[in-house]
Amino acid sequence: MTTPSSPSDKGFPEASPAGTRLVITGTGLVSALGNDAKSTWEGLIRGERAMGTLTVFDASSYKSSVGAEVSGLREMADDTWSRTAEMGVLAAREACESGAIAQARAAGLRVGLVVGSTTGGMFETETLLAVLADPKERETTKDEAWRKLLSNPISSTTQWIDCELGPFARTRTLSSACSSGANAIVVAATWLHLGLVDVVLAGGADGLCRLTLAGFGALSACDPEPCKPFDVGRRGLNLGEGAGFVVLEREDGARARGVEILAELAGWAIGSEAHHITNPEATGSTPARLLTRSLERAGLTPADLDYINAHGTATPLNDAMECAGILSALGSEASRVPVSSSKGQLGHTLAAAGAIEAVITTTALRKGLLPPTVGLTNPDPKCAVRHVVTAQKAEVRAAASSSFGFGGMDSVLVFAKPGYAKAMVPEHHEVVVTGVAVLTPRGLLVGGAAARSMDVPSLPSPASVTIDPSLFDPARARRLDRLSRLGAIVVEAALGPLRPAPGAQVQAPYRDRVGLLLGNAWGNLDASAAFMRRVFEKGPRLASPAEFPNLVPSSPVGHISIYLGLSGPSFALVDFAASGEASFLQGVEMVASGEVRAVCVGGVEEESDIVENVLKRVFSGPPEARPVRAEGAGALTLASAEMAAERGLPVLARVLSAVAFRSGEVLPTVADPCADPSRCLVIARDAATASRLLAGSRWAGCAVRGGEGSVGAHESVGAIFLATAASLVSEKAFDRVMVVGESGGNGYAVVLG
Repeated sequence: MTTPSSPSDKGFPEASPAGTRLVITGTGLVSALGNDAKSTWEGLIRGERAMGTLTVFDASSYKSSVGAEVSGLREMADDTWSRTAEMGVLAAREACESGAIAQARAAGLRVGLVVGSTTGGMFETETLLAVLADPKERETTKDEAWRKLLSNPISSTTQWIDCELGPFARTRTLSSACSSGANAIVVAATWLHLGLVDVVLAGGADGLCRLTLAGFGALSACDPEPCKPFDVGRRGLNLGEGAGFVVLEREDGARARGVEILAELAGWAIGSEAHHITNPEATGSTPARLLTRSLERAGLTPADLDYINAHGTATPLNDAMECAGILSALGSEASRVPVSSSKGQLGHTLAAAGAIEAVITTTALRKGLLPPTVGLTNPDPKCAVRHVVTAQKAEVRAAASSSFGFGGMDSVLVFAKPGYAKAMVPEHHEVVVTGVAVLTPRGLLVGGAAARSMDVPSLPSPASVTIDPSLFDPARARRLDRLSRLGAIVVEAALGPLRPAPGAQVQAPYRDRVGLLLGNAWGNLDASAAFMRRVFEKGPRLASPAEFPNLVPSSPVGHISIYLGLSGPSFALVDFAASGEASFLQGVEMVASGEVRAVCVGGVEEESDIVENVLKRVFSGPPEARPVRAEGAGALTLASAEMAAERGLPVLARVLSAVAFRSGEVLPTVADPCADPSRCLVIARDAATASRLLAGSRWAGCAVRGGEGSVGAHESVGAIFLATAASLVSEKAFDRVMVVGESGGNGYAVVLG
């Protein structure tokens, strides 16, 4: 293990040799059973079902009009609010009050925020998107309608929580479909282990919308009646909405400030099936592997586990797969461990589910009371686990909560009574770059050649990428949409020798499985617009089952992990104009903390008429002053220095600093420039941004290169800058290169050398 010599090297303090315990000190819930944790829990225990005919929009023409709808939300005056954001703020506020976040701030503690989401502001914007799918309509749409689209990106929920309950020391938004909320908690744990913050508010939020109801209906995944998890007669899920948040911190900090410890986050594991974008792998091998790994991390065995809060969607394939995984992981203990799912009461709340169920699992452990699987009357023999059909008392020492997302992005969290599991010793590893690739309208540049990506100051017109079909295996690539193809090209090129041969990673150790993290701000917005236009014009029953999976924000990550056989942690990062930088920081943190030994990070954006119109209508300034908007992608493979040495991987650059800070703050301590300023370079969107961010730092006098003019402007362009920076270092054009970027309230600074 390599430990930085000082906090300034990477911003990470020394690891604690005595070990660390992470504890839950606050919870908050908004659900269709109630707008706080107490009423939701009481409804669950009473066996109440929140299912009913949807009223938030007319669902009478959909394949199922049954869902679990949150009531009591107020109409927001600001048109950039969404139902998702409002539910997120309500649940986050309850968690902050429960965990005494105000007290923590008053004591000078650094409080972070991590949010998982999938639908974002889709409900508020899908009608407008359907109109904008017609180019003729775009010219007549009023500017205030365009402004409303700013509520669409899932990062807007994070921004509203930050605005209402912050400011937070650092924020992050991620999407891994239905495991997003659980993965937000894992990211929070990583931050605490690396000493980046003292307390983290983490969770997920998602609202109902027409797109997801039509899409799941197109997949024949919705039950027209209240759903029946694990039942032999189950026909599919019911969609729900809601939000869940926890306050997570180190045990010593919680005890020092005197807050109640509700439970301990004892272990976790995340990974990808690399199997199919919608259908789970039938044997449940990945969930079994993750449940086993999460228990091992906690120092526990199946004999210590007393409850599993299952994903339990009530779809025929998922329920059978999940139970197969439980039986495989627990062996003879499976007949003893009670299992239940709350989705028969709350509906499937998508990105919020993992966080909501983390709160439910924590509460069950603390109260010694197990919630039932409502709707289960005749258990399927293929789901031969010990089901909880009515609420029951139980002594719970440790409990697991499982979350499985589109594309096979799976997560398992293990909670325990305080002190029952072993303390974890945080790891801090040196991070190196072993491969890079850049894709712009000028073509693909790999390795050292990526240094040339910003040599030419002007872009061709049109600023779109020509995709070479010979780069793909036709049979395996047939499901990839354009956004996924752009990303797959750079990811495959950047992985180099770490790209697994088909099936080779099945036996790889947990931390040696290669992960994938991609930044993307808008998702497949134009395709979403076309999908909704068809829904409104032709009816939801004619929605395309082939198109819907591509509209989920994390679908490019899922598609690429499947195409390339990447079975490590995978999810999308969203931070609007700095989505590429957010992806890089996330990858550095996962490798530095030992979560994985290698991960490919980057960003991808495709050409979008709608996004172009949003930006030119909403943001002021003459058109000639704006850089050309282009599509493109960048990727870097990050590995621990130990893995690079073991595998003989080329080291293009070392990560000397990777820090996130809030815009308006003084740039935090980063690795200093070298003694010769001519050997140092700063890359930013433009010189003005760099000068402002670096004012007063030792980097202020270094040469600056603005990148947008040569590679084009898009929200993930920071990934191209970072890949170019690593290439410049590998080519010895510069000894140290800093990449700086910002988005809204977030700033990023990375030094490679």
